[in-house]
Order: sequence, then C-alpha cells, then structure tokens
Amino acid sequence: MGTITIIGTGWTRDQLTLAGAEALRGAGRVLMHTARCGCAEWLRDEGIPFEPLDALYEATEDFDAHARAAAKAVLDAAAEGDATYCVADVRDRSVPPILEAAGERARVIAGPPVEGALLAIVSGETRSVEASDWEDFHLTPREHCLIRELESRELACEVKLRLMEAYPEETEVWLLNGGGAPVKRALYELDRADRYDHMTCALVPAQREITALERYDFEHLNEIMRLLCAPDGCPWDRSQTHESLRTCLLEEAYEVIDAVEAGDPDHLYDELGDLLMQVALNAELARRHGEFDIGDVTTAICEKMIQRHTHIFGSDSVDGPDAVLNLWSRNKMAERGQHTYEEALRDVTRALPATLRAAKVLKRMAEAGMGDGEADAPAKRCAEGLSTLPGPEEAEAWLGRRLLELLGVARLLKVDPEIALNGAVNRLIDRFAEIERKTVAEGRRIEDLGPDTLRNYWDLVKLC
Repeated sequence: MGTITIIGTGWTRDQLTLAGAEALRGAGRVLMHTARCGCAEWLRDEGIPFEPLDALYEATEDFDAHARAAAKAVLDAAAEGDATYCVADVRDRSVPPILEAAGERARVIAGPPVEGALLAIVSGETRSVEASDWEDFHLTPREHCLIRELESRELACEVKLRLMEAYPEETEVWLLNGGGAPVKRALYELDRADRYDHMTCALVPAQREITALERYDFEHLNEIMRLLCAPDGCPWDRSQTHESLRTCLLEEAYEVIDAVEAGDPDHLYDELGDLLMQVALNAELARRHGEFDIGDVTTAICEKMIQRHTHIFGSDSVDGPDAVLNLWSRNKMAERGQHTYEEALRDVTRALPATLRAAKVLKRMAEAGMGDGEADAPAKRCAEGLSTLPGPEEAEAWLGRRLLELLGVARLLKVDPEIALNGAVNRLIDRFAEIERKTVAEGRRIEDLGPDTLRNYWDLVKLC
C-alpha cells in the first residue's frame, strides 16, 4: 500500500504553489479531480502524465456519489503504489473519505482557496459552502457567506432562493469566475450572469443592521431583547420581572389557542411569535440578574426531548401514540427521581386552572392502571344516570353545556368552583396515595393489579 499526496491546485495555473509543483515533479501516479483547470495545462507543459477523473461526472448520479467514486479511484491507485491526487480545493467532499481510509499514509498540500480574491473583500466570520449543498445551508445574515462551484444557472437559481431566506434580496453580492475580477450584482440577480461553471463563486456580505432585514431568526429575537432591556433601552421592558410577566404569558398562550381554534395559520404564527417573545424576554431578564440565559432554556428543553424520547434516542420501542405518552411519563418520573405515582400526581402544578389540573391528575392515574377502575367510577355513575350520551360529533358541545350548568349550581350554592374542584382533586390524590402505599407494603405494583383488585383496594380507603 503506497502513500497518498493530496494537492490543492486552485483553478488557474498560477495558483499552483511551489510546494505543490515540487511534489508533482517527483510524483509517481497522478490522478486529477478534473482536467478543466490550469494545473492540467501546467502538467502537460511539464510533461508529467496524469489521469483525469472527469468521466466520473457522467457515470455518477449526484455529487455525493461522484465524491465516493473519486475517493475510491484514488484509494485503488494507492493500493498499487504511491499516488498523488490533484483537486482544485482540498475542501472538496472527495478528500475526507480518502484521509479517513489512508490515515497516516496521506498528506495534504493545501493550495489557495478557490474563491481567492473574494476573501479580500470582507473580514470577519465567513461561512463557506458548496453550491450543491444548498438544501442544507445553515444561514445567518450576521455572517458572510461564500458559495463555491456555482456551475450552472439552474443551481444558481436554487442557491439564490435559499439565500433570500436569510439575506435581503437587494444585498450586493460579489461574483467571481476563475481568475477573473469579481463583479457586483444584487442577490436577486445571482442567476442572471453571462456564464457559470465549476470555477464560479459568490460572496454574500453579512447584513448586521437589524432594521434593514426582511427575515429574522431566533438570535435576532434575542438581540432585540438585549437592546430593549439595556440601560438605555425600553423603559417598560427594563421594568419587568418574572412575576409581572405572568399575566402576559397566560394571555399570549390563550391567544395562541384562539388562533388554533380559528384555523388561521397567519394569525397562529403571529401569536406564536408573541408567546416566543415572552420566553425571550423572561430569559433576558434572568440573564441580566445572573440567574440563567436563553442558552440554559434551549439546553434544558433539548435535553428533556432527548431523555424522554428514548424510542428515538435510546433503545426503547413503542407501538403507537398512546405508548409514546406512557413511555414519556415513565421517563419523566425517572428523570425527576420519582419512585411512586403519588409523587407524579402531586407534581402536577397547582398553578393550573382546576379543570386542567384535574384532567392531568386523572390522566396520570390512568397511566398507573386506574383509568378503567374505581378512579373513573364517579364519571361512570354520572353517565349511567343520563338517558342518552352524545355521539363523538356533539360530545364537546354537550359537555360544555353540562359544565356550564354545574357552574350555575356553584353560583347558587355560593361556592367557588375552582376551590371546589381543586379540593376534590386533592382528596382524590390522597385516596390514590393510600392505595399505592398499601400495595407497596404488600410487595405489589399498582400498575400490575387488575380491575377487581383495584376496586377492593379502593373500598379500603374512605378519604373522599
């Protein structure tokens, strides 16, 4: 097995470095990614034989397949002795698999970047991407973006549309063809140049003036929050606290629900933005007080999603949405160090409206195996006392009327329905906890008990 030398040649013959030229003069077998470059002319003038891999472009379906085929050709050549691989830019996607396979047998002589003169136009953080990867671009207008190998008008059109998702369409873009001089044109004209080939590159300068943008990302929202909460920022935002924002947070959440029920997508994304603003504002206030920042918020939710979706990020398996919810609950209990269902029930926040809290408690009891047992007995008795129950289409309206009637009864009795329902939930939890303690004391698990056994345990405790 021979060694592999990878040489970055650039596009024009004058971009070949002295180190690259010396390596080529002493090379054995030379393979060239494409003969459509100045280095091929130099090799012919020097009388150095080489093998172009241009035929692979026609023999493969896409750029990834081409990269794999090129890498295989180089590795196959190295299997018979030393090989030299000439590529315009060592960032080409065919290079990493060669380096991975060859290990210490490979060395790289990096030439000038193919975008060359474009790098002199701007300074600061620059994202460099290959045009054919346009679907996977991760763009932010805060960074310069260099696009390599805009080889066709069709590809330039796809890239342009992708770029305009982050940069204003009037952004001035620099376009470069091989060793020529860069020319300037508007972003929306990126696909209107006279010619395109594998040497065509483009530079989109960063757009950092926040009021001039047409689209904004999550970091822009955080930047706006930092400006508003700064000492010279907005007096209202600066005066807020987590406590003062509670009502705003609730109102925005309810407005999101209203938009969902209205079936209006435009209204929905607008209201979701208002809700997200509340999250960003709370995080910025916390950052200014040294409590946490938005990175802690996003880290917490990402960790939670990974830890609770063990059927995606772990070894668990599920069958259907209901099984996912049960797995979520088990993972949540384990994550919080909860060993009993009583802990899970008492963990349901009391800040919820009573109806939501009651629904969550009943749901968690059902997950413990009591959904078809005595925990549902009051509901069953209520249903049995009614002459008819509604069908699925009328169920929501029917239940709404019944709840409204019960609220009327509460008004006549001068009872606060929130306090009454919360009290009933508390007693239900106490009764469930007593059942769970009895089963644990007997060495049993509540989720393994059948309906008849659960009914017997339920009758043993009379806390309700």
